Amino acid sequence: MSSKSYSNFGASVVSCLEQRRQTQADLSRKLGRSRSYVHQTLSGHRKPSPEWVDIVARTLKLNEAQRLALHKAAAVDRGFKLDLTKN
Repeated sequence: MSSKSYSNFGASVVSCLEQRRQTQADLSRKLGRSRSYVHQTLSGHRKPSPEWVDIVARTLKLNEAQRLALHKAAAVDRGFKLDLTKN
C-alpha cells in the first residue's frame, strides 16, 4: 500500500495495518463500517473526528504514544499547526 494516496492520518493507519499484516478490509470489518467509509477517512476525503481516531486506535490496540501520534496526524490533516516543544 502506497502512502501517496493517503492523508497523514491514513498513512499512519496504513503503516499500522502493514505492520500487523492486515488490510483495510480487515479494519473495516472490525470497525463495523463499510470499506468505502474507511477508505474515505484514510484518503482524506472524510476528516476523522477525535472520537473516530480513538475508535480506530482501540481497534488496532495502539499504545498511548501511538494513539497520540494518530491524533496528531489527524489534527495536521485538519490544518492545525502543532507546537510539540516543551515549555
